[in-house]
Amino acid sequence: MRFQFLRVVASFLLVLLGGAVSLFSIAVAFGWDRGPLSVVGTTITILGLSLMFGGYWLVRNMDVGPLAAACVKVALGFGGMFLVVGLIAVLILGTITPMPTGYFLAVGCLCIVAFYKFRAYTGDH
Repeated sequence: MRFQFLRVVASFLLVLLGGAVSLFSIAVAFGWDRGPLSVVGTTITILGLSLMFGGYWLVRNMDVGPLAAACVKVALGFGGMFLVVGLIAVLILGTITPMPTGYFLAVGCLCIVAFYKFRAYTGDH
């Protein structure tokens, strides 16, 4: 396989950039796209997770594939915790606060489904 080092570097950069973009979506949800359902923040999260999955896809058959898969799983697990935050916000705070509860619920559900699908894809049962 040619250019293995470049694939590893590109994968590292994609996973790192995807994580940064996903974290940036939190700032977007609370700042620019403020509202109960942050469509822009959710879209940015999907973009960040797609970048991370692309980084995994580059090295899935190499020795560093499990490391990239672990990074994607950690990000999806962290995103899955947003569902808990969204449910707590809905139950305790109600809908009177400007907190983007729809963002948390959408990203949490998306990450939980993606986590289980990704585990099934990588063969980790």
